[in-house]
Amino acid sequence: MNLPHPRIAIAAIFRNEHPYVLEWIAHHRALGVETFYIADNVSDDGTSELLQALHDLGVVRRIPFASMPGQAPQLPAYAELLGTHAHDEDWIAVIDADEFIVPTGGERSLAELLAPLAAQVDVGAVVLNWAIYGSSWLLNHSAGLVSERFTRRAHQSFGANHHYKTVLRRAAFASIYSNPHHFVLQPGWRCIHTDGSDVVPHARHGLGLSERVVWEGVRLNHYIVKSREEFETRKARNGSAATVGRVKGDAYFEAHDRNDTGDTVPCWLLQAVRLGVASLSIDLESIGYTVRASATATPAYAPPFRGVQGHVDRIELDGGQLCIRGWAMHESGAAADILMVQVGERRWQFTEVLRYARTDLKQHFPMSGEQCGFQLFLSDCDLPDQAILVQIRGAMVGQSPSGAFPVPEHALIST
Repeated sequence: MNLPHPRIAIAAIFRNEHPYVLEWIAHHRALGVETFYIADNVSDDGTSELLQALHDLGVVRRIPFASMPGQAPQLPAYAELLGTHAHDEDWIAVIDADEFIVPTGGERSLAELLAPLAAQVDVGAVVLNWAIYGSSWLLNHSAGLVSERFTRRAHQSFGANHHYKTVLRRAAFASIYSNPHHFVLQPGWRCIHTDGSDVVPHARHGLGLSERVVWEGVRLNHYIVKSREEFETRKARNGSAATVGRVKGDAYFEAHDRNDTGDTVPCWLLQAVRLGVASLSIDLESIGYTVRASATATPAYAPPFRGVQGHVDRIELDGGQLCIRGWAMHESGAAADILMVQVGERRWQFTEVLRYARTDLKQHFPMSGEQCGFQLFLSDCDLPDQAILVQIRGAMVGQSPSGAFPVPEHALIST
């Protein structure tokens, strides 16, 4: 049965998002979104000028929206966008500039994905759960699309993924809620997941987070920190559009820089976005707007070393086991993933290592991840008077002297 496809618009508030605007628009146009309502929260990095040029081309509808003293701008902006400007839309996805709607199945159109859900006459909102993406251990703002630079995310069960954003049926909208993730619907309307099930509020945090994390059909990739440079120069500086006075510092970065597993955007979508960005750039040039490069010409963060570096802190016998403790990281700050131990002629390779936090490394290596500490156990080896060698992918981290387990200071070796 061919179901009618709903028209879907997007409403968002932008502030100092210049490097990402064209990709974000091209990405969602590739999924069939035609109308964008953008509240411009007084940007000073060129975002306002770019949005105005896109407004002049008819690509977006730019609505200047200054913050009121002592008031976070996000919820008032949503109230204006939905209450004043988006009357004629069927469905409106209310998302942010660092959130990208991504199909997880075979469909290539957001309208096609939502058609069977929109066909249910009592469905007033469909929620999209987050998929938190980390820095992919990138330090600097390099060239390329956001969705091709950042390819590692948190596991689906990660706590922050319980957050959702809303695709709202305009006829069902009653009012904004106390947070930007949820909306109050008119009586008689339901709020559902992309798998058709009703949204159950999170037991601890309530509405705005769901009890289940559902990625069936479509989800919301949230590039929440990007590279360390982008986080510090943009995310941390901008603060929060939802909470007055909120500071997003190192603790925020560490909590959300999740690179647990690789997961890329479909190739067809990346190709469509590249073509879309190129087309938008040509159109902008035609009206006299000069599109400037977004990547940093000179890296702001230079790795303090190349390759890998680490230290064997202690080698000791513990209950009949040989216990080796230390730390090891790549130049990106990511924990070293393969460690090798050699005793005499015998060699053991560890791809799964007991990790622990080494926050003390931050003062020397600001880019270091929390879980750079390692602990290895060998229970089946004889312990002759021989040196013990610890390697990371063939690069020596440290070794004990022959016949003695305490590790000397020169065990710190860079490669």
